[in-house]
Amino acid sequence: MPTVRLLTPADLDSLVALRAEALLDSPWAFTGSPDEPRDAEIVRTSINPPHNAVVGAFDDESGAAGALLASAGIVHDQRAKRAHVALIWGVYVTPRARGRGTGRAVVSRAVEVARAMKGVTTIQLACSENSTAAAALYRSLGFVHWGTEPDAIRVGGKSYNELHMSLPNP
Repeated sequence: MPTVRLLTPADLDSLVALRAEALLDSPWAFTGSPDEPRDAEIVRTSINPPHNAVVGAFDDESGAAGALLASAGIVHDQRAKRAHVALIWGVYVTPRARGRGTGRAVVSRAVEVARAMKGVTTIQLACSENSTAAAALYRSLGFVHWGTEPDAIRVGGKSYNELHMSLPNP
């Protein structure tokens, strides 16, 4: 099992590289595009405790120097009317690490991090309707589907719907 931990600024290059892979591998699952330099900048600012964090899974025992296999971002909304909500975003597992519990480990840790954020009572995420394995994972962790956004993402003229899910914070 890979090492799962919060990413630090020292991990940013690995995170940007994994995100670029995700955008090429599964373009229908993310709103970012590999040709948008802004996407890499957003990723670079995503590690900003205490309101933002990214969890990563590494393929070595120490988690210090191995390849980044998976990631999941967390952002705690700071607007007064939404301060009870944390959003999990950008979940991705590199193909060679799929089917081995890596996604479950990363998302479970992201949920723990979100639940520990002061004032958070609801955790939300969205996933492409095309991502059936991801949706099944989220449901198995207690997320409930509450709505579908039609035509949320278009890639090459093809439209993809997004499932919106939430997990109450006990």
